[in-house]
Amino acid sequence: MGPILERHGVPRELLYVCMIESGFNPDAVSRAAAVGQWQFVRSTAGEYALRFDDWVDERRDPIRATEAAATHFADLYARFGSWPLVLAAYNAGVGSVARAIERANTNDFWRLAAAGALPGDAARYVPKAMAAMVIGHDPARFGFAEVVIEPPWSFAEVEVPGGRDLHDLARLAGVEVAALVELNPALRRGFTPPDGVGWPLRVPTEAASKLTAALDDAARAKPGVFVEHRVRFGERLRDIARAYGVSRRTLRRLNGLGQSEAVPGQVLVVPKAEKARSTAPSELLVVTAPELRFAVPGRERVYFPVRERMALDEVAAFFQVAPGHLAMWNGLDPMAPVQRGMVLQIYVPPQFDRASAVLVEPAMVTEVEAGSEAAANALAHAQAERAPTVQRVLHEVKRGENLWTIARKHGVTVAALRAENGLGPKDGLSVGQSLKVPRRQTPRPRGKAAKRRPKADARGRTQYTVRSGDSLWSIARRYGVEVGALRKRNGLDRKAALRPGQRLVIP
Repeated sequence: MGPILERHGVPRELLYVCMIESGFNPDAVSRAAAVGQWQFVRSTAGEYALRFDDWVDERRDPIRATEAAATHFADLYARFGSWPLVLAAYNAGVGSVARAIERANTNDFWRLAAAGALPGDAARYVPKAMAAMVIGHDPARFGFAEVVIEPPWSFAEVEVPGGRDLHDLARLAGVEVAALVELNPALRRGFTPPDGVGWPLRVPTEAASKLTAALDDAARAKPGVFVEHRVRFGERLRDIARAYGVSRRTLRRLNGLGQSEAVPGQVLVVPKAEKARSTAPSELLVVTAPELRFAVPGRERVYFPVRERMALDEVAAFFQVAPGHLAMWNGLDPMAPVQRGMVLQIYVPPQFDRASAVLVEPAMVTEVEAGSEAAANALAHAQAERAPTVQRVLHEVKRGENLWTIARKHGVTVAALRAENGLGPKDGLSVGQSLKVPRRQTPRPRGKAAKRRPKADARGRTQYTVRSGDSLWSIARRYGVEVGALRKRNGLDRKAALRPGQRLVIP
């Protein structure tokens, strides 16, 4: 920092202004929204060409911010011709100092302070800054002998594509990601900004050549691309991550979520997928409805899948309906929470924004009577069903291999390999590169379900004997067929009820 100040023709001692402003903390943020070691507010940062947006905040960068501060100090000295007045103006603003000079008819800081012409904070700020400069010249003399001055950074800059994850770049450079984070504090999301023009990334000097070699021409030409996703009611972070083929950890880092869950209406930045999947359920669902049928003039019926335990009031408030009506439409206890696995029918007003919530199409829904055995079975099935677990193995790329041969070897698709490793259609592989290979395992049924096996008749057709609590929906899900196909194969209409002992042919 000192050499930067000297290069701009201002006293090196001004670096101790940071001690008063922020304690040399690049992440410091004041109540006035001043940021970084030099505590720049947005207006001053913009005046001195510091970038601050969703991806970058150069006020947090000691090098870029010190260059801006040095220029600012030089401009203030050209205006006031006195370093104490420069410090006062840095604290209180040019206008405050100029008005004080005009009122008191003097440009001597000490006279201005004695006359009370300066704001109180500025009058105290200047002596504090000067005291920090005196202490900084000989810390041991003032009782700070244990203070160890950190050595200057040693780094090289490597031009890298926009939209690249620092974790991936650290792996390519052979360094810890913490080293890149420390050298590049302006990067707010752990990614280089997706401008498409590249970014000068600081890396440890000894790692620069390795990273440069790893970033081949194809990688340089491919900028990372991001899109915005507005979170819908009923959507979880895991649903969004699955839809875009990224991990929840990546989404949390990109959006500064920590361990909190995304909230409806929040706009998330997500890596753009070749074809993002819907976060709405794609399987057939069951809605439990009372025996009564409702006619609600001026309202439209929608179906909302419940993915986690929620309060009935919370759902009703979001969909702009009365909790009592919501309970009545679905045969629910108004005082009980709605359970995971339920599908609620809701009559929404005309002004309701359908895009703000996760909804399923009517064709994906089968109705059963609330309180019936079939309804209880459907809910139990939805709550007990466990998603396939994903295990990952590492595959080291060998000479002559490509994504297709690796995918075939492990029994996965090329698309799954690309999604798991963040590879685009034009990305190549290098010998020795490690790829994550997903392996899905569906949990085995337990208890009586594990012993239940389909039987074949004389013509080789698969048959199933209906048990108590079975429904067409649960049987169709068990054998991976459509309910419509199961009905058609067995000559059943939509109102047909199943009987224990009844035999069904599985299409």
